Amino acid sequence: MNRYLGIESLTFGQLPLPLPLSVHLSRQVAAMPAGGDGDLFATSIQLAKPTVLAEVRIRDTAAAEGLTLGEQGDLSFIVTSSDAQQKRCVSLAGAVLVAVEYNYEQTAMATASLRFLAESDDGAADPFKGEVLP
Repeated sequence: MNRYLGIESLTFGQLPLPLPLSVHLSRQVAAMPAGGDGDLFATSIQLAKPTVLAEVRIRDTAAAEGLTLGEQGDLSFIVTSSDAQQKRCVSLAGAVLVAVEYNYEQTAMATASLRFLAESDDGAADPFKGEVLP
């Protein structure tokens, strides 16, 4: 198993997001208890569509300012292994920009945090895809 340490590139749709600091992905499915009208307790559990939450931090606030909330596209990034021998491409199909936060500090570079949500269209397909590059 390789250890990935560096983010080589990050794009949203066709737009490169320069100077990435971090990418945090959270894959989840919400449980929905179900039961009949006469049941006191849930008799079954159904799962909602798979969703992936992504939070991206970048140093370039100008790139973030050009984005619009609700904008949709594929979010993808390439990470390199610790020995730089292997690269992995991770992508989220149909990611939607749901939040943008800016952080301005006195003694550090300004940063932008972008939050994306990607959801399965049919409840079966996973929007997350990761592959090792040759």
